Amino acid sequence: MGDFLSQSAIDDLINQLGDDTGGPSGGGGGGDLGLDLGDFDLGDMGGGASAPAQTSTIIRADTAKNVQSYDFSRASKFSKDQIRTIQMIHETFARLLSSTLSAKIRALTRIKVVSVEEVTYEDFINTVSNPSMICIFGLPPMEGNAVMDISPQIGFPLMDRLLGGSGEEEEEARELTDIELNIMESVIMDALNFIKDAWSNVITLSPKLEIIESNPYFVQITPPNEMIVLVNLEVEIGEKTGRMNIALPYVMLETVLPKLSIQQWFATYRRAVSPETPIKVAKRLLKTNVLVTAELGETQITLKDFLSLDVGDVLQLQTKTDDDIDVYVGNKLKFRGRPGQVGKSIAVQTTAVVKDREDI
Repeated sequence: MGDFLSQSAIDDLINQLGDDTGGPSGGGGGGDLGLDLGDFDLGDMGGGASAPAQTSTIIRADTAKNVQSYDFSRASKFSKDQIRTIQMIHETFARLLSSTLSAKIRALTRIKVVSVEEVTYEDFINTVSNPSMICIFGLPPMEGNAVMDISPQIGFPLMDRLLGGSGEEEEEARELTDIELNIMESVIMDALNFIKDAWSNVITLSPKLEIIESNPYFVQITPPNEMIVLVNLEVEIGEKTGRMNIALPYVMLETVLPKLSIQQWFATYRRAVSPETPIKVAKRLLKTNVLVTAELGETQITLKDFLSLDVGDVLQLQTKTDDDIDVYVGNKLKFRGRPGQVGKSIAVQTTAVVKDREDI
């Protein structure tokens, strides 16, 4: 039968262990390790035989692995490749909508994708202002509905431009009237058609506007904890800046996720142009608005006369009352015309087509 270790021998072993691990050596009773050996019955460790040695593993701080928390309720459902592809799709959408809005409201409009991220639907709804301009739409054959949120900071200036104003912003956010909703539907339908065009390399969609809401908490297209792809766009109309968000639920995108890869996107993009493409481009160009200007005439005055001009003064132009006037399309002289009146509006009747400056 082996001999039991004395208390002094145990103290020596503990002190040696403290020296080996870089800690200070302590006195009896466990020293600085905080062990009170007096509470243990060392006789029970023998049992008539030497007890097997028990060791504890000490993990140093410099060798410990970096541990990151993971929220299983917010599990990621989209790969980085898929997020990048969705961003490229909506960059195309932003370019198409920018050019159309610029022509429609006759003001320089810039739209760019700021971010594309994966969030819960609840997190998205909590960021939407109340009231706001929230469009619920479907994208058949994809299932479910998506949301397009237009902030009041850009929605009301856009509305004012459509009504012929200068694009002023409302002092206080409010809900849209029925007339304003009908006017905005044309802009929203343009946006949905451009979403269709932007997604055409992935899937053929048939966008459908369901309803326009103002209270975000009345909009429940998916459970609060469901993951969505949130496309955040920045919109500039003249000097006004606002945001536009597009929320696409996972349940809607689930069937097309295998097609959302950079390789497949560029492979589809490089395909030969279909015979219908030139026709589609021509139809879109035919709908483009152009500025037509009729120039009544011109004259020259001295600087002295210019400085003395006042309300009621008459300037005599070089154009005779029976002369034709110049008609410009954009900045190009294209027609000659005769001024007149239609109803209560001033009008001009084209009399000749100008093909070159020498024809004038």
